[in-house]
Amino acid sequence: MLRRLPILLLLIGVVRTPAAQPVDTLRVQLFTGFQPDVLAVESTTAARIYAEDFARPLLRLPAGAMLLVDRRGNELRLRTSEGTIFARWIRIYPEEGGHLRLTARRPGQTSGPFTYPGWIQIAPDPSGLQVLNHVALEDYVAGVLAREHHFDDLESTKALSVAIRTYTLRRLQTSDTLLDHAAHQMYEGIDRVTPLIREAVEQTRGEVLTYQGELIEAVYFAASGGHTANNEDVWDGVPLPYLRGRPDPYDRNAPFQHWEASVPRQRLLEILSQKYGTRITGFRIGTHSPDGRVATIELLRERGDPLTIRANEFRLLVNAHFGRHTLRSTYFTARRQGDTYHFEGKGFGHGVGLSQYGALEMSRQGYSYRDILAFYYPGTELHLYEAGPLLAAGSSSEAPDDFSPPPARTPAASPEVTTPAASGATRPVVAVGWSATPTRTVERPTRHRIGW
Repeated sequence: MLRRLPILLLLIGVVRTPAAQPVDTLRVQLFTGFQPDVLAVESTTAARIYAEDFARPLLRLPAGAMLLVDRRGNELRLRTSEGTIFARWIRIYPEEGGHLRLTARRPGQTSGPFTYPGWIQIAPDPSGLQVLNHVALEDYVAGVLAREHHFDDLESTKALSVAIRTYTLRRLQTSDTLLDHAAHQMYEGIDRVTPLIREAVEQTRGEVLTYQGELIEAVYFAASGGHTANNEDVWDGVPLPYLRGRPDPYDRNAPFQHWEASVPRQRLLEILSQKYGTRITGFRIGTHSPDGRVATIELLRERGDPLTIRANEFRLLVNAHFGRHTLRSTYFTARRQGDTYHFEGKGFGHGVGLSQYGALEMSRQGYSYRDILAFYYPGTELHLYEAGPLLAAGSSSEAPDDFSPPPARTPAASPEVTTPAASGATRPVVAVGWSATPTRTVERPTRHRIGW
């Protein structure tokens, strides 16, 4: 079981203390890529502000009061209604039950406000401010769910909560800091967290997916277009047995069965030329993966042979400059119409792992979250995570073509809860591959989607 440990121990006198951190607490860099010049901080309760690693508070911020933080050389300038203070870096802790509300600003732009659980650390950075949120694992999972999964459906939300938790813990085996954008997972605090999300997180608390005893790469996306993708066809890397492309009959009702997009030809060629350091005069579709997605794009150069890149790399570059909904997937065709490139496709996202719309449809058909995980991550096992070394950074870390839905059976009894294993371990809950006969729950009314 995950344990919440006291975040701060107040000591008498001005002494430096080691930066101890609970084992179930993550460190997430906020406003990644935004590079704020100024951060506005409010707390829902009174908050204490500490300079560097001193144990005595530098100042107390009343509930609802505003603190403005910006950089002055190698120091932070802290401004309140009471005056101005300077510090090299700071920590801000709300009182018990409180949250911090942050708004990031730079000339002409604002990001937020967003409400964050836990506590934050702010330090000067050459590009502005570095903001870190120290947050409990399950609160982080709820925050990512609120940003990544927008369905008012319990079973699909539970499935994604397991995927998010697994992805997070695996990521932390190679990095001690998570990023709050799509390079890792989107996280904008807890403003959008609903009671259903809280229920899904609580019902799956501590559950993770493993393959042969290792946390899996639990990637997910919006809609498959009718077929999921092999991981090696989308990204560099070895084929993973649980990330095999397969027909996806649960995606048929997804809203992205057909999409179109147009991109100005000259602007795209300029972007490609700048990115790859050579004059690009056009492009053509290269190879296709077995599922029909575009696997590679050939960039035509003014001199020399074509430059071959992965189609997903091409998609992300286009989306970075023309909007994230431009090329929704690599399931597309392309043609030139005068000074415009026109694309037509289906699906939304990279296509590897769990389809969120597919998970929603499986839930509507009465399948449980374990069934959903079994279909999209075949051969994996569901385990309970024990807080410990899995959260410490620095460690290293063929599906049949003729898929048919699993047979229904009477729900099995819940597994017996036993004494937790040693710290850092995982223990089995239930196998989630199709070899373990999946449970199909009773049909229930469809719940509405609450956004996308």
